[in-house]
Amino acid sequence: MNILIPDSWLKRFLITKATPKQLQKYLSLCGPSIERIYTDKGEPVYDIEITTNRPDAMSAYGVAREASVILPRFGIAAKLIDDPYLLEKKHLRPTEEKPIHIETDSLLNPRWTSIILDNVYATDSPKWLQELLTKAGIRPINTVVDVTNYLMIGFGQPCHAFDYDRIGKKNGIPWMKLRASKKGEKLKTLDGKSHTLWGDDIVIEDGTGKLMDLCGIMGGESSSITKDTKTIVLFVQTYEPVHIRKSMMKLSHRTDAGSLFEKGIDSELVLPVLLLGIELLQEIAGGKIASPVTDIYPKPYKPRTVTCSRKKLDTYLGNTLETKHIKDILESLGLIPTITPKTITVLVPSYRRDIEIDVDIIEEIARIYGYHNIQNRLPDGEMPIVIEDPTLHWEEEIKIRLRDWGYTETYTYSMLSKQQMDEWQLDCTKAYKTENPLSNEWVYMRPTLVPSVISSVKQNMYHKESLKLFELSIIYEYREQNLPLERPVLCVAWTGNKYLEAKGLAETIFKLFGIPFPDALEKYGFVNEIHDQAITVLYLYLDIFVKNALPKRMFTPIPKYPSVMEDLAFLVPEKFAIGPLITTLKNANPLIESVTLLDAHEHTRTLHIIYQDKEKNLTSEDVFPIREKLIKLADKSFGVTLKT
Repeated sequence: MNILIPDSWLKRFLITKATPKQLQKYLSLCGPSIERIYTDKGEPVYDIEITTNRPDAMSAYGVAREASVILPRFGIAAKLIDDPYLLEKKHLRPTEEKPIHIETDSLLNPRWTSIILDNVYATDSPKWLQELLTKAGIRPINTVVDVTNYLMIGFGQPCHAFDYDRIGKKNGIPWMKLRASKKGEKLKTLDGKSHTLWGDDIVIEDGTGKLMDLCGIMGGESSSITKDTKTIVLFVQTYEPVHIRKSMMKLSHRTDAGSLFEKGIDSELVLPVLLLGIELLQEIAGGKIASPVTDIYPKPYKPRTVTCSRKKLDTYLGNTLETKHIKDILESLGLIPTITPKTITVLVPSYRRDIEIDVDIIEEIARIYGYHNIQNRLPDGEMPIVIEDPTLHWEEEIKIRLRDWGYTETYTYSMLSKQQMDEWQLDCTKAYKTENPLSNEWVYMRPTLVPSVISSVKQNMYHKESLKLFELSIIYEYREQNLPLERPVLCVAWTGNKYLEAKGLAETIFKLFGIPFPDALEKYGFVNEIHDQAITVLYLYLDIFVKNALPKRMFTPIPKYPSVMEDLAFLVPEKFAIGPLITTLKNANPLIESVTLLDAHEHTRTLHIIYQDKEKNLTSEDVFPIREKLIKLADKSFGVTLKT
């Protein structure tokens, strides 16, 4: 996830003389990666990539906290200021107490905080706030909405504000009930989009039963802030991450707030951010407190401990760090360490819930110590034995062979459109359909490679008449009430009638795997001529080949004596299958080394025959009776005669 942070916003939380270039260099070495710096109205703006496991760093304050730890490692003084966790809860006296009824679900909503503010004016924000948000990539709207966006970018805690007077009432009291949605419920969000919910989304309904918020993603239009808004409910909270992610995926509706909530943010930060929001709204929007703070937090965070072996740390770093060095690093990160000669145990603060196992501690020590400081050293002992996956080995082998034989590899999408499914008479009920397709072209997980490869051939026929394309990829076979069976498949396609070439390639692949070529291909795949498309297809199931492969080869010594070769041309009927004839002639005599098709023209098939004796030189007298037997056998068994 990338965020934009203006330099002045970062310096609100960080006292340092580090230049923008120094910040970029040293933070990128040990923490969040500053991918670029650009200037907006004379001010540097940092484009920062935050890894997805670090929601605590996805804010101006979070980056400042990282910088305060990293910069001193390079001799640059840096001090973190305005720590929101140290903010004391003031005694907020409401000028009046406006009523509101609140219900929530602690499983969906671990912490709910809210307060009612009266006499607010939702007008243009001060210039400093508008410029700050604009540089961070946020469009200013009005004082109330701008404050909620400021808190999200500043502290990584999304907030929301409802128009108190537009919340539906029950028994004369505005009503807010957080619950899981029901399948088919509808909600119109702030951006004007209408959503039909899949069910089990986190929502808030009002006293009339109408949905007013798609929680964690976007507020509802019915309770949005307008220029006429006078009273608001400021709402700061956390949600169960999995529900938020599923809702965004199902509805194809991704927002910055949802991207934070789906990663799991710090419930201990909720109340401090609410208090900061109250101060800002009082300052720039004239808000007056009109209710006590509601704070529903049934299961407060309890710090956990994580332990790591010092021997394992030394092994990973390739170096032994002193106890004081380790202690200084961990304490600077907010981790409370207990260090013995054998173990390191840390108490994990609420904002670093990503630290769960021993290697997480090692990673934190290593990155602050500096990956660039870890010395190169060959590992002790024997190199580990790596057993290659047989399927991947054969896939690579086939791709290299096909490339060397003049075939071109193609890559296609793993999904098909409804039109392709119908065109190829594929049963849509026996294919996996995506719930939120990005396009009408990508709806069904493909149960076969043929439509994709044929499409590639047709798209390229305009550039080259003679094509030999192949794709070796996964298909998704349907299994009732189960995940798909993912099978590796090879699909080769030629333009024109290339049945014999396809069959020859199939024989070569069988030989490569050490498998005897079968009389029928049904078990392993098929060869098909698609006449209306003028395309020939070879389709092979690679998993069956891998299962039956005989990688061990039997090598035969080169014969001492020369072979005898001759060609026999036979007259054959139309659509004659030459394979059985070749097999029969090959087995007619032990001196016949091989029988192959040399040429095919109209009703003539020319066979190339090799005779070989391992004990002596063959003469014409030796070969003549065998030849006569072959001619008679061809006539008697297949009704084909020698061309004279």
